[in-house]
Amino acid sequence: MAEINNKLTSEDLLEEIRIRVNRQAYIICGGRNVLLNIVISESEMQDILRSVSRNSLYAFKDSISMGYITLDLGIRVGVVGRASTEDDKVLGIYDVSEMAIRVPNKLFNVNCDEILQIIDHGSTLIFAPPGVGKTTLLRIITQKVSSGERGKRTCVIDTRNELGYGLSKKDTLVTILSSYPRKLGIEIAVRTMNAQIIVCDEIGDDKDAAAIIEAQGAGIPIIASCHGSSIKDILSHKGIRDLHRAGIFSNYVKISRGDALDFKYEIYSWEEANGYI
Repeated sequence: MAEINNKLTSEDLLEEIRIRVNRQAYIICGGRNVLLNIVISESEMQDILRSVSRNSLYAFKDSISMGYITLDLGIRVGVVGRASTEDDKVLGIYDVSEMAIRVPNKLFNVNCDEILQIIDHGSTLIFAPPGVGKTTLLRIITQKVSSGERGKRTCVIDTRNELGYGLSKKDTLVTILSSYPRKLGIEIAVRTMNAQIIVCDEIGDDKDAAAIIEAQGAGIPIIASCHGSSIKDILSHKGIRDLHRAGIFSNYVKISRGDALDFKYEIYSWEEANGYI
């Protein structure tokens, strides 16, 4: 296992804004939780919800039922409240009590040469608990592998309209498949867009695994991310375990944070990860 230390930026960046009914709002900045002297009422929360949904809550009904709304510029708003369910399926969210506004940051100057080197030798899975920086790192990697004289045709499967933020530059070879279901997006990247690299966020279920195995069979490297705090943790999920046993990922990269925005990652080879099965 190789351990590399990086620093995303010397400044604390705003990462998330939490708004709560009848409770203090707070922000997440540089990995720190900072309480604000701001408390909103139920009616104010409804006003905010109408505003972020552009006065068309119905248009966002399906995504709200899944716990989020995606706005322009890659901003994702988590939404929680009282759920209406049927057969373990959420039909709608009512009496919204909290919103988590995630603020994307473009940090393309980060040095991730060591990760780029392992990508040249096969597919890579990046993992960490929520909020650590997986999506940010995927954007940085995508920017770099699709740029320059040796830039590769890179298809980004942006299921939640979040990952592709800031990647539509004129001089990159990036194709963004926005709002596509992950399985369909991967199939199109392979069969239609002739991708040389496929990038996708937050994989894990059996459908994701089947699509990725098919893409790998076509010889296209995958750069993906998933939630998890350790190799043992991610391999406990059937979809990831199936991908591992199929030998899809040559390397696994664990992201963690140090003080403020210190950015660390640990690289595990397939053989090292196999010891945790």
